[in-house]
Amino acid sequence: MAVPEGDIERPSEPIVPRRFIWGILLGFAFFHFSASIFWQFGSFYLFAGIGETAFLLIGLIGGLPILVGLAGVYLWGSLSDRWHRRLPFIIIGFFAQSVSFFLYIFIQDSLTFLIVTCAAYLFSLAAVPMANAYLTEARTFKGGAVGILLATSSVGWSVGAFTGGFLFAMIGMTGLFFLGGIALVVAALVIIVLVREIPQEKESALSQVNEQDSKPSPNPWWKSKMWILLVLALAVAIGSLGVNGFAYFFGVYLVSEIGGTPLMVGIANGFASLFGLGVTLAAGHGSDRIGRKPIILLGFAGYGVFMLVYLFVFNPWIAMLLWFIPLYPLISTASYAAAADLSSVKERGRAMSTIATANSLGQAIGPIIGGALVQFVLFTLRGNLLFALVTSIIAFSIVLVLVPETLHQRKK
Repeated sequence: MAVPEGDIERPSEPIVPRRFIWGILLGFAFFHFSASIFWQFGSFYLFAGIGETAFLLIGLIGGLPILVGLAGVYLWGSLSDRWHRRLPFIIIGFFAQSVSFFLYIFIQDSLTFLIVTCAAYLFSLAAVPMANAYLTEARTFKGGAVGILLATSSVGWSVGAFTGGFLFAMIGMTGLFFLGGIALVVAALVIIVLVREIPQEKESALSQVNEQDSKPSPNPWWKSKMWILLVLALAVAIGSLGVNGFAYFFGVYLVSEIGGTPLMVGIANGFASLFGLGVTLAAGHGSDRIGRKPIILLGFAGYGVFMLVYLFVFNPWIAMLLWFIPLYPLISTASYAAAADLSSVKERGRAMSTIATANSLGQAIGPIIGGALVQFVLFTLRGNLLFALVTSIIAFSIVLVLVPETLHQRKK
C-alpha cells in the first residue's frame, strides 16, 4: 500500500546538491517571515488601522482570499507534475505575494484590501506544496524532509513575529508591509539564484520503487491510497477550521479583550514559532521512526487540551506564555509525510496539494466562521475556543478510526 521506506536503499550521493536544498530552505524562511507579519497583525490592522468593526468582514478578508487561492492550488500541482517543474510555481507565488504587500501600503479601505489579497493568494498558495514535492523527491526519509522545511519556516515565522511586535509602534503597519514585500522579493531571488530543478534521470532507485507502488492495488476502495489521502485531508481541514477560527483573531483577542499589547502579540507568536523549530524537527524524526498516525493524533489531542485550558485563562501574561506551546508542527509534518507515502514521485505535486488544500480550507473558512460567531452568536472571541475544541475532537476521531498507518518499515 505504501512505499516501505526501510526497504529503499539511500543513494551513495545526494540526489540533489546541498546548495539546492539550502536555497529552498532559505527562500522559505524569508517567505514565512512576511507571512507572519500579515497573519499576526492583519486582523488587528483592519480593526484598529483601517477601522473595520464588522468581525464577519474581517474574517472574510482573512479567509476568502485563501478560498480563491485554492482554485489554483490543484491546477498548479497538476501542471507541476505534468511538466515536472516545481520552481516556477514557487517563484511566481513569492512575487505575487510581494506585489500585494507593496500595495497594502496605499490601501485605506477593506474592500480594496480584500481584492488585492485574493489576487495574491491565487498564485502564492502554490509555493508550499511545490516545495514539499521538491524536497520529498530529494530525500528518502520523507518525514525528515518535510520537517526540515517546516522547521526552517518556523525560523522565518519567529523572526517575523518578533520583528513585527517590536517595530509595530515605530514604523506602523505600512512600514511592516514594506519590510515584508522586500523579504518576499529576496525569497524569490534566492530560489532563482541557488536552486535548480531535479533532472528526471537522477531519480533512479527511488523513482523505480515509487513506480512499482503506483500500480493498481487489490485492496478494497476504503483501503485505497486515494481514499486514505482524502480522509486524512478531511481531518486536517476540520482541525484547521477550529484552530484558525480563533488564531486569526488572536491579536485582537489579546489586546482588546484581555488587555494585552501588540508587543505581547509579537512575543507570543515569535516564541511559538521559535519553539516550533524544535518540535518540527522532532515531529519529522518521530514520524519516520514511530509512524505518521501517532504524531497526527498527538497533535489533534494536544489542540483539544490546549483549547480547553485556554478557555479559563483571563490574564494576558499567562495567555501569552501558553501561546508559546507549538502543536501545528505535529499535524503538518506527519500529514505531509503520509501524503508522500501514498503517492509516487509523478503524483507528488497533487498529493502535497491535497494536504495543502485541506489545511488552507481551514485557514480560509475558520476566520469566516469565527467572525460570524463573534458578530452574531457569541459576541466574544473567547467563545471561539469552544468551536476549536469541538473540531479538534472530531479530527482526532476521524484519524483514529478511519486512517491507517502509512509508514511501513522493514523490521530488523
